[in-house]
Amino acid sequence: MPLTESKKFDFYTLPSLTDAERTPPEFIVDGMIPVGLSFLAGAPKIRKSFLALQLAAAVAGGAVFLGRTTRKCGVVYLDLEGSKSRISTRAGAMGIPLPDNLLIANNTPSKLAGTLTADLRELHRERPTIRLIIIDTYSRARGVAKSYGANAYDADVGLLEPIQRMASDENIAVLFVHHERKGAAFAADSFERLSGTMGISGSADAVLNLVADGKRADGRATLEYNPRDAIGGELNLIFDNASCKWVLSDFQNGQMLDEPVIRWIIQNAPDKAQTRFSDYHAAYYEIYRHQSDRPADAIRNAVEKYQQLFAAHGIAVQLGAKSNDKRGIRIVKV
Repeated sequence: MPLTESKKFDFYTLPSLTDAERTPPEFIVDGMIPVGLSFLAGAPKIRKSFLALQLAAAVAGGAVFLGRTTRKCGVVYLDLEGSKSRISTRAGAMGIPLPDNLLIANNTPSKLAGTLTADLRELHRERPTIRLIIIDTYSRARGVAKSYGANAYDADVGLLEPIQRMASDENIAVLFVHHERKGAAFAADSFERLSGTMGISGSADAVLNLVADGKRADGRATLEYNPRDAIGGELNLIFDNASCKWVLSDFQNGQMLDEPVIRWIIQNAPDKAQTRFSDYHAAYYEIYRHQSDRPADAIRNAVEKYQQLFAAHGIAVQLGAKSNDKRGIRIVKV
């Protein structure tokens, strides 16, 4: 009998692997959300669902998500705490198109403790373009598992192992939106922040935590991401009330500096406790090197898009300020 053959084990040797079998794990969101099982956790009302919908739309459209490239594919978003009217209202407020390859439902035919894993496998095989499934929330999809005396850790592992295996076998990503445990702020690391036992984080191929910076209502957070097969990291985010989307709070990200008005404001921000005023016509000419009949509109549209980001970095931008009988823009460093 060859060394790799066994009646009970499916042995293999590394030299026997094909090139396809040696391929590193694939990411649906570069360096952040891999093929397999992931969790996105955060405190209640921190706007996790807004982030989940933003992610779903980005992947379905092949757009950049928080500065990361995505692999365009079909997406299923199971919004189990929402409704048709709520998700429609949110998408409208966010101003994002929801492509036809983004399928949404507010219920599931079963639970994880039942046939949900098998149902999702069947769905993917019916529609193989679907490669990201977002389930919001884990607690709504969980169901009551029959543990037969198993402790809570083993029960969580037993519930999640089949769907983690299914995601790996089908080469898709499954992301659960989940809650933080009580006292998560005192956790030693991000894996300990998830509600439930360590069997949940231990079963995951990636864990993402949306951690509030200050009060939840402030709209500032750190997104910690820790994939199993890549180096993790953190992103500083701001919830932009104007667009109802989470955006990078770093002024050095390329998207912001590509906007001439924003670049001009950053470059001309005064010293702390100082102000700078420029009337609309003068500011517009400095920015674009030509005149406009409606300079106020161009400046206002750009500034309002990033107002939350300015506030987060101690810059106040006042539109319509008046000085020497002229209307313009006042920049204040606070």
